[in-house]
Amino acid sequence: MHSLRVDLLSAASINGIVTVGRGRSSYDLVPVIEPPRELWEAKSAIRRRYDAVLIGTNTVLTNDPTMASHAVSGHRVVRATLDRTGRIPPHFRFLDGSVRTLIGVTGATPPAYLRLLAERGVEAVPCGEEKPDLGRFLEGLQEKGIASVVCEGGGTLSRALLDQGLVGRIHLMLLPAILDAGSVNLFEGSGPPVRLRLEEVERIGDYLMVRYATVN
Repeated sequence: MHSLRVDLLSAASINGIVTVGRGRSSYDLVPVIEPPRELWEAKSAIRRRYDAVLIGTNTVLTNDPTMASHAVSGHRVVRATLDRTGRIPPHFRFLDGSVRTLIGVTGATPPAYLRLLAERGVEAVPCGEEKPDLGRFLEGLQEKGIASVVCEGGGTLSRALLDQGLVGRIHLMLLPAILDAGSVNLFEGSGPPVRLRLEEVERIGDYLMVRYATVN
């Protein structure tokens, strides 16, 4: 089993919702909640504590993010995702080669997509034959020198990591808003209860930065 440190970083309303509507970008939240500069700075500081930032493919497709806004001198930005079927379009910023990028692939990944990744300098990380295996993917990241990962993916990836017992801590930005309960939940889908221990709370205006540790 891998010894890679995996934590979560997410922002959610007080009813546990992370977007203003299904299929909507998380950027659409900005005019609704008007986050202060200090909140962005706190988020960037958390990202820089880790060797890599991991997001889900759906988050890449919805937001077209760079995942590099936390870049500062002396910190090497590394971003990662899983893309078994090669859904990320060539023009998306995640494939621009501007920072080190690792993508989980399987034996079912189209050869043309694998060639594209190689051409862009993106590192393909094998993690299964048909369906991607999160444990194997994390082991692959570790083999490439990654010792810690913060996952900033959507509710589906966060739930999968949590259900497989792969999460150590959860950094949660609690937003002063109530959003559509039919939108994306912080942890999408069903799963067993997970006990958490509160480690830290920081207030930033109307916002709370909360850190929990999972209890085995």
